[in-house]
This record gives sequence, C-alpha cells and structure tokens, in this order.
Amino acid sequence: MGVEVEAADGLRGRGFAADNLAPKWFDKDPAKSFRDNVKDELVAIRVAHQAYLEASKVPRSVFQIWLDAFAECRRRGQDRKLNALTVSFGSSFFERALADAAARLAGADAVALLRQDLLEIRPAAVHRELEQDDLTRWTREAPPQALAVRHTVGLLDPITADDVGAGDWLGDGLPQTLEECVQTYGLRHFKVKVGGRHDEDLARLRAVAATLDRLIAEPYVVSLDGNEQYKALGDFARLLEAMAKVSALARFRKAIAFVEQPLDRAVALDPDATRGLGALGVPVIIDESDGELDSFKAAVKLGYRGVSTKNCKGIFKSFLNRSLVAKWNGRRKPAAALFMSAEDLTTLPVIPLQQDLATVRALGITHVERNGHHYVKGLAHCSRRERYQATRQHRDLYRGGEDRAQLRIEGGLLRVGSLGTPGYGGAFEPDLASMIPLDRWSFDSLEAEP
Repeated sequence: MGVEVEAADGLRGRGFAADNLAPKWFDKDPAKSFRDNVKDELVAIRVAHQAYLEASKVPRSVFQIWLDAFAECRRRGQDRKLNALTVSFGSSFFERALADAAARLAGADAVALLRQDLLEIRPAAVHRELEQDDLTRWTREAPPQALAVRHTVGLLDPITADDVGAGDWLGDGLPQTLEECVQTYGLRHFKVKVGGRHDEDLARLRAVAATLDRLIAEPYVVSLDGNEQYKALGDFARLLEAMAKVSALARFRKAIAFVEQPLDRAVALDPDATRGLGALGVPVIIDESDGELDSFKAAVKLGYRGVSTKNCKGIFKSFLNRSLVAKWNGRRKPAAALFMSAEDLTTLPVIPLQQDLATVRALGITHVERNGHHYVKGLAHCSRRERYQATRQHRDLYRGGEDRAQLRIEGGLLRVGSLGTPGYGGAFEPDLASMIPLDRWSFDSLEAEP
C-alpha cells in the first residue's frame, strides 16, 4: 500500500508498506477460520485508513498523527471486536508508510530518521517516565552492518533427511531440512519451537541438539519459542528441568539465550500465573502479549526480561519499548538487563522484509529470526521488475538474478548495509501495477492464481 504526503515546505512524496496476512497469530481464537483471520486483518487496515486520513487533515508531525490515529484505531477496533494485536497490525501499515515517505523526502534512512528527529517522537507523550534523551541515547549508537540469522525450527520442520519421505522432497533448489540449512547458510543462531507436549518436545529437542552438536564445532545460540502453548508456568519449568537432566542436551541447554512467550496470552500477564518466572534460570520475553502500548511495562513488573519487535505490531511501539529498555537498564545490574529481540512472522521480500530489517538495524539488535526464506521460494512471488531492482540495488541482501532471486545468507549473516539508503528499508518503489487492487481482491481471485 502507498500513501502520498505533502511536507510543510510544500514538497510532495510517497511512502509504502506491505505485509503478509498471517492467520492464527494475531488472533488464535479456535472458532475463527483462516478466512475469518484475514477478513479481520483487512477490517483493521480499513479502520486504520480512515483514522489516519482524519488525523492527518491538520498538518503536524508523523508522531502526532500516529498518536491520535492509533487511539482512534483502538476505539473503532473495539467496536468491531478486533483484538489489540489485530488493531496494531492495521495501524502498522500507515506507521511504516508515513515513515517511508518522511525518509524519502528527507533523503534519510531509518537510522537517520530517528537520529535527526524527523518523526518528532516525544516518548513522554506515551510513557510519562521517559525523557527525550532516553530515545536519543540509543539512536546515537552505530547500527549493525550485518545481522545474524536466527533460523526458525518449526514443530513440523524436518531435522535430517530421515525425516523426509521419499515423495516429500520439494526439489526447488533450496535447503529443506535443518541439517541442509545449517550447511548451506552457515547458521549459528536458531529459534526452536516447543509445543507444550512434554515427551514429544523433549524427544524433538534431543534430535535438534544432536544435529547442531554434530554440525557446529563453535558456540551456537538458541531461543525457545513456547508459542503460547502452556497454560501453567510449572509445565514449562518441568521441560527445562527435564532438559537439565539429559546429558545429550547439555550443550544445547547452555546455548539458550531466552525463551519467548510460553504462556497463553490469556494468563501471560497474570501475577498469579507468572509467579516463579524469575526462578526459571533463563530470561523470558513477551511476544503475543505485546498488544497494548504499556504491555511491556506490565511484563517487566512480573519478571519478564524482554519484548519482541515485529513491524506488524507497530514501529512506534518498538521505538518506545527500546527507550524503556535504555532507561531501565541504567539502574539494573548486567545480569538482569532488559532487552529486545527481533522476531519474524513469515516476513517476505521486498518491502516487508526490508522494512523489518531496517527497524531491527535502527534498534541496534544484532540477530533476527528469519523464516520467510525458509517457507517461501525466494522472491518468486515478486514481479520481475521488483526482482531486478532488488538484486541490483541490494546486492548484499539478495543473490541471483530476476529469475532465481533469493535472500543472501552467508556465514549465518545477512548484510544490511544497503538499507542505509533514503527510504525506510530501500529506495525503489514497489511494482503496484503488477498487483491486484484490494477492492478487486478476494479469496476466489487468490485461489485462481496458477
């Protein structure tokens, strides 16, 4: 989607945003189908469209437009029975598109956009305890030029060739098993899913650990994703305790940097349900429970140590949460420091991926979960023109030509220096002419695609 803006000096420009309409993450209500989820997400985008149009009638900063529009999105979203994450998803499109337009007009990248205060973010307007320097302090840090890829190991992903049936090989030229991915990409960071079934999780973790220990001589890093599969903290604690007793998991257990949202969002911020959080022995962060602007603050009081950033939850929320981290770590011991992680929601090239990486780079996070390259065939979904532009303007990020373009992961790293060009995640515009306008899109048109 695109927006057209006019700056105070009369200059006009455009900005863009895009994303995957992902089911069963924003709203995991079992009574809702895939189509229900997508329809809700489209409603949230339309609600945000009207809210941002109204908020931008009076010329002012992008931050002030967001502040008023987001409040209106929340109000209208509740009327339409949309949960907080779904509402934030709708708003996030306009946050990114406006930031992109501001960056293009100013000739700035995402880092400069923050350093030069081009969005005019005033953190105290949302969190009274924050001062302006709590924002500017971390924006002065040098952005990483490369990000370690934290590769997703899903519950159904094959670990070795023995896990793939004879007729189940995709044959698309991309690695399919965890074993192949490690060897092809040189991976050293991993995000491993657990499903809340003790014996099955333990057996699968042993298989993953055996593969990583065999293939990787140097240290590796792991995050465990509980994916809201646990109703009680004790059930997850039991898994960690069992892991500590298995000698084959010793190296894997020591490699765990943090645990992501093990508890169902219905209880994840409940003081009774989270009692004992600090005794787990590993830092725990929220992800799906990061629905409101003050969710991270509530989580820290309960003993959580971090929060994820995802563009689909809103970039302003991420900037504000990063500022809270900067302020609170000033009075915390290093062993109890707060942090932000960068997580993925099958973020695809070109615009969604590059804007997500631009946010991660601006926040100064050094490793990021990536799975879009694993579950989708490169840039095959993009137009030929987009593949051509991507592989020529971002040679550090993509490999191949317009026929076989794919993400470039070498030595377990993504090089992101080319994102330091004007725009929020890249200079070239998406090929809108190759896309189906939303007013003509339907599930039937999607299913008619070859």
